[in-house]
Amino acid sequence: MAARFGTCHLCGLYKKLSFEHVPPESAFNDQRILVTRFEQLLAANDLDNLCGTVQQRGAGGYTLCEDCNSKTGSWYAPAFASWAHQAMRFVIAARTPPSLFYPFNLHPLRILKQVLCMFFSINGPRFHAVNHDLVRFILNKESKELPGRVRLDAFYTLSNRTRSAGMTGVLRDFGTRNSRVHVFSEVTFPPFGFVLTMNSVPPRPDFCDISGFSRFDYRDWRTGITMRMPLMPVYTGFPGDYRTRDQTLAEAAAQARVGNVD
Repeated sequence: MAARFGTCHLCGLYKKLSFEHVPPESAFNDQRILVTRFEQLLAANDLDNLCGTVQQRGAGGYTLCEDCNSKTGSWYAPAFASWAHQAMRFVIAARTPPSLFYPFNLHPLRILKQVLCMFFSINGPRFHAVNHDLVRFILNKESKELPGRVRLDAFYTLSNRTRSAGMTGVLRDFGTRNSRVHVFSEVTFPPFGFVLTMNSVPPRPDFCDISGFSRFDYRDWRTGITMRMPLMPVYTGFPGDYRTRDQTLAEAAAQARVGNVD
C-alpha cells in the first residue's frame, strides 16, 4: 500500500500518517465495520439498512503521524483498554439501566489523555491550530494542566452502532426561555460514549464529568474509583441524539402522519 502523507491531527506537522484506531484496537475495535457518511444518513429512508463502506480494520483513519501514534498508543491506550474491558463486563451483567454505578481500577490521567487523542483524530487538522495548549497537555505525558475551558463527559452504551462527530452545534428547546446552543464533539463506541465540550455545556445534564482525571499523576493507579454514568441508546447517526430505535421510528411515523394531513 502506498504511504499516506498529510497533516497530523495532533502535532500539526506534515508527515507520513499511520492508521489510528478510534477507540484503540485493543478496546473491542478489531472487527470490520460499516462506515456511513453524514450525507448518506440524511438521504437514508431506512435507518435499519444503511449504506456505506466496509472498513475491515475497525473504526479510525489515517489521522496521526507515526510518532504521535506510537507515543500515545504506548502511553495511554493500554489503560483505556483495561477500563473498557472492565466496563463491558459490568454493563453486560447489569439488569437495571439507565444509571449504573460501579467501582473501577484504573490509571485516570492516561485514560483522559487517550480519549482526548480520539477527539483530535475525529476532528480535522485545523482542530490542532486552535488547541495548542491541549496538544501540549496530551504530548507531555506528565502534564496535569488540562485547559479550564475543556470538559469531558462519559456515558455507557451497548448499542450495536457507533458514532463519531467533530465539533457540532445543536440548538435545544428552540422558541422557549430555556433554548440553548450546545457545541460539542462526540465519540460513541461500546461500552462508552464521550462528549467533549469547550466553553459550553454537554447536550445532557446526566452525563459523568471525567475532566477531574487530570488531577492524577501519570503513574497514579487507583482502585475502587466509582462513577455514576447513564446507559444511553444510540440508533441514529446524529450527534446528541439518544433516542432508542422505537422512539425514533415512532416519532418519524407521527411526523409523516402530520405531513399527510397537511
